[in-house]
Amino acid sequence: MDGVAKRIRWSRFLHEDSHRGVIVPMDHGLTLGPIQGLESLEQIGRWIRHPVITGILAHKGLIERLAEQGLLRRQGVMIHLNGMTSLSSTPNRKEILTSVERALRLGADAVSLQLNFDGTNDAENLVMLGRAVDEAHGEGLPVLAMVYDKTDPAREEQRLLRMRHLMRACVELGADALKIAAPARLALLPVLLDGIQEHTAVFFAGGSKCSDEEFLSLVQEAVACGATGLCVGRNVFQRERPSLLLDQVWDLLQGEHAVGSQGAAAFLTQGFSEAVK
Repeated sequence: MDGVAKRIRWSRFLHEDSHRGVIVPMDHGLTLGPIQGLESLEQIGRWIRHPVITGILAHKGLIERLAEQGLLRRQGVMIHLNGMTSLSSTPNRKEILTSVERALRLGADAVSLQLNFDGTNDAENLVMLGRAVDEAHGEGLPVLAMVYDKTDPAREEQRLLRMRHLMRACVELGADALKIAAPARLALLPVLLDGIQEHTAVFFAGGSKCSDEEFLSLVQEAVACGATGLCVGRNVFQRERPSLLLDQVWDLLQGEHAVGSQGAAAFLTQGFSEAVK
């Protein structure tokens, strides 16, 4: 990540000792409406100050309201630049809804975009990301790209190869960090990240609310394979007592950084079947 301003801003999203972070996205309201856990600022205020949380990600309007309530302190602020409601006939076509300049005026430390690749919108997504990166980097702002493959290849091998390609495309266009979904089999995390985590921050999404055990397994495996951290929303704000789970996440994030690369090496040199058997 080049530039002093960008490095300073990005440091706000990471814990000083572990260099890992937990970013809580709250952009769901634009896409899904007032879902459980985000109906009111009072609900958000119950957990937002937990010390494990290093950053908050939201659209500009919610950022303004959180700031007015004094809820954005000691954490990085990331403003989401694009979006589309689930009511749309083309929900995967995320449109730019605000500017980098506006994000700066609201006090953003970084900006983010969601890129849903459905097989028909690759060009639009890449152009949108390329322009946003140029604009943001010109102002010293890091860029997080949320990368999702919305096609559904039948073979696991093809799904992994497609995701690695999409991740690399975003790196090539200058994204400073990536948010991606974990594969169904957590044993494949090292295969997915191989090489990429050496030069680019990678955060794993939490997805829909799952059990405590499933979520903590994701955290543990993500740390073990060298991920930078988590970018999780519903698995935080939809829990009855989020702080209890966040306490356990804190303990796991402080663990030793042990990258499991043997499976990745097997996949890249011997083929998929050798890596995952």
